[in-house]
Amino acid sequence: MLYHFENRIKLLPIAIFLIVLCGLVYFNSLGNNFVLDDKALVVNNPLGKSSRLMPLVFKQSLYDHWVGAQLYDRMYRPVQLLVYWAVYNIWGLNPLGYHLASVMLHLFNSVLIYYLLFLLFANFKISAVAAVLFLVHPIHTSVVSYIASSADLLSCLFTVLSLILFLKFLRLRVKGYYFLSLLSAAFALLSRENALILFIFIALIIFIEKPGKKYYFLVVPFALLSLFYLVLRFIILGDSGLYSHPVILAFSLQAANFFNIIFKYIILLLLPLGLHPLRVTPFIRDFLDPRAFLALGFILFYIYTMVKLQKNKMVVFSMAWFLIGLFPVFLSLDGYPMLDGAMMAESWLYMPSIGFFVILGCIINSVRKQGVVILFFIASYGLMTVINNTYWKNDIVIQERILEYTSEKNILRKDLIESYLENSQYEEAFAEIKTFSKYYSHTSLVDVVWGNYYFFTSRPELAVEHYEKALARNRHFFLYYRLSSCFKDMQQPDKAIEYGLKSFGVNRYFVPNLIQLGYLYAGKNQINEARSYYQMAYDLEPRNEGIKNLINNAK
Repeated sequence: MLYHFENRIKLLPIAIFLIVLCGLVYFNSLGNNFVLDDKALVVNNPLGKSSRLMPLVFKQSLYDHWVGAQLYDRMYRPVQLLVYWAVYNIWGLNPLGYHLASVMLHLFNSVLIYYLLFLLFANFKISAVAAVLFLVHPIHTSVVSYIASSADLLSCLFTVLSLILFLKFLRLRVKGYYFLSLLSAAFALLSRENALILFIFIALIIFIEKPGKKYYFLVVPFALLSLFYLVLRFIILGDSGLYSHPVILAFSLQAANFFNIIFKYIILLLLPLGLHPLRVTPFIRDFLDPRAFLALGFILFYIYTMVKLQKNKMVVFSMAWFLIGLFPVFLSLDGYPMLDGAMMAESWLYMPSIGFFVILGCIINSVRKQGVVILFFIASYGLMTVINNTYWKNDIVIQERILEYTSEKNILRKDLIESYLENSQYEEAFAEIKTFSKYYSHTSLVDVVWGNYYFFTSRPELAVEHYEKALARNRHFFLYYRLSSCFKDMQQPDKAIEYGLKSFGVNRYFVPNLIQLGYLYAGKNQINEARSYYQMAYDLEPRNEGIKNLINNAK
């Protein structure tokens, strides 16, 4: 009986259609470069390249190799790093391989979403429309076209797979499906922290499929798995593995801001205009703010609709899914005080948007000329996705776009300055430094950006002056590395080695510094030391033929 039912799912034709559609809307993302945090997480991350460092993937947070151990909001995502390692061993540091992996994961997620929805509701048209809209919607370019966001793709993959396997267990009573569902949930937790709420999705599946209190005990192992994950974070990362950011807003105001963001997210899903990854909305700071009344009215209407349509399980499922999926936003929205507003990242919509697309599918299914309406959404959203992929072409393009839609006071401006300098756009960099200095003159960052400016414009003496001022407040390994580079350019190899060794003392895995130390020792005819540092660099990037040649030529 089940075999006959699953034959009717028409998985193969919808999968083929999704493959073709995915190729059409994401083909132009494959030529994009590494941008923003891709540099820290992929290009300069030894844990995503070296098999020798594989144990560290399970022993530290995602950014520990770059910024050191933080006090809170640490990201423990070993599955994400393992995927980077697998891609690196096939493609090296060719961004094409990483973008291709992201596109394929998005495609797999779309197919699995269709499969889950059809298993639940046996409605081919709505399930297919929801999966197609999920695939082509431009809101997801901030996940698919941004390599650093692959954690969202992986978490969604394992979450939906876990729900499918659990649903099969409910229907077939084969314990193996239940075990595999738990295993997939574990992979989701090791992909991204938002999977902590997976057990609530399991409860939602039970509510839709098997109403009755006797089935809810099946949720307990999933809840315990989330608890075990938190214990694991504490064991591995210490107290900071459990600490979230300091709370800025009172609970009631945090809730008001959360409801306000939900409302704005729905508008953004309907009209995805002006997309960029650093979206911020001003805080609601008191209940006399008209937005607070609007947010309250919206959430009351939302709940009323769910109660009114409670007999329509597809609608209830979708509206509940959207709220559950957004719950992690409630915990994160005031965690970015430097942005002076509530963060509403577009990537946070990746999982919750499934519920929205099911509702949209239901609405489309109720109108006349459904085929025309569906084609309109596919064409308009698909075209917008193709356009939005171009905004992720390189650092300058995406950074300029972010600053176009955010306030003048934005710490990301320092990264745009660096990008301008790397591309020899010195006049643009100088103008940006002037703007940046107005807002961050009290921080070491101003000395860093001025140091960068003088370094790239071949005035190492002035760069050293600013870098040393910055070091008084922030002893980051990269500052030591830049100072080493300055002294190298100033023909002071001993001083360059001194600072290179200081950088090495803070971060033993920064490959450019290891290569530079090898070069400096080779210049002093200390060949054994040179080969030693070259070898360390090669161990961290075993597919880097350039480093291999340096080892062979060090004589």
